Amino acid sequence: MKSSVSILLAFLLLISTVGMAKTTHWCMGHEMESAIGFGEKRLDCGMELPTENSNTTSEDPSSCCENKTQHLQVDDDFQVSQVEFQLNPSFTIPFIQVFVVGLDFFSIQEVVFPTEHSPPAPKRDFQLFYQTFLI
Repeated sequence: MKSSVSILLAFLLLISTVGMAKTTHWCMGHEMESAIGFGEKRLDCGMELPTENSNTTSEDPSSCCENKTQHLQVDDDFQVSQVEFQLNPSFTIPFIQVFVVGLDFFSIQEVVFPTEHSPPAPKRDFQLFYQTFLI
């Protein structure tokens, strides 16, 4: 279990440091298609993309298609840091005493009634005497 978690975390660290690119194809101002990958992708909706050489000033600028790419990458380098952990005795001793040993000094002791004495038998039968019966 530990090895599979460590492999998963190492893979996540590798993916986050490599970087990703999100390419979105816009056609007439509407998002048509998006793709995520390791580099810039060429997306197409079937219409002609404008080239940088052509001067189409007569057309509406929102009527042409374009690809926009966002590069997502972590700028920070990964550095292993060591954590210094010190146990405070005023916290450690009560923690061990309560959660490990299980001593609870504030618990109420259970009241025990003696079971060896039974109540005396009634001298009269009260149901017949008062004529009350459970139905």
